[in-house]
Amino acid sequence: MEYFNIYSLFALSQQVFGFLIENPIGWIIVLVFSGAAFLLNKGFFAQNYYPENFDRKTIRKQAETQNFTFMERFGKIGEIISLEMKLVLRHKRTKNVLYTAVLFLLYGLLFYPSDMYKENDAMLMFVAIFVTGIGMILFGQWIINWEGSYFDFLMTRDIDTQSYIKANYFLLLSLSIISFILTTPYFLFGRDILINHSVAFLYNAGVNIHVYLFGATFNTKRLELSKGSAMNMQGVSYKNFIIMIPLLVVPMGLIGIFSL
Repeated sequence: MEYFNIYSLFALSQQVFGFLIENPIGWIIVLVFSGAAFLLNKGFFAQNYYPENFDRKTIRKQAETQNFTFMERFGKIGEIISLEMKLVLRHKRTKNVLYTAVLFLLYGLLFYPSDMYKENDAMLMFVAIFVTGIGMILFGQWIINWEGSYFDFLMTRDIDTQSYIKANYFLLLSLSIISFILTTPYFLFGRDILINHSVAFLYNAGVNIHVYLFGATFNTKRLELSKGSAMNMQGVSYKNFIIMIPLLVVPMGLIGIFSL
């Protein structure tokens, strides 16, 4: 907000901290509040610190986090999402893709600082769609066939197709939201980047995820999740690349045409 001259906290912080530094009473106020905070915390821990309770809470919290049992409050869809999250974090190939997605968040640094691309709206939108949807792009192409090894088991469970597709939609949407939040530092490059990222996120959430889910139904190759992803094309086919056309090339082409 300071960078875009929307709202400034400099004057307020100057008055507050200037008063605390320049006046002796300011030092007294800081010391009094610091001492009061110390005494309150000491009194709280003296009355409530029982090692066995802390250990029990820590163990329960760790178990709940690792098993994602907190997702069960959302019903059957939440249970499916928790299974998908455990699948991602427990297998070598999906973890490698997760690390790759984190690295690709820095992709914008190749374009945004350069003056060469500042007038190229199509390329800037391509980069915005890519970095704000990198989690969805990398995981979306495997959203069904990464479960190919035990899909027969899923078919025997009480999971209807609508709930299964909804769970995968919310999983991809969550990945897009996380990617968008992690790329907010790019907003420092200017207001146009903020607008591009916001539009790209809405495009990913409203169009690209649905296209990916539709394309995933045509995936027929199962993935070996226990193997790493480096130099491993197992489970990858031409369908994974064709689906990229409506995701990235179409919006880039439309912007290029209308910007002429």
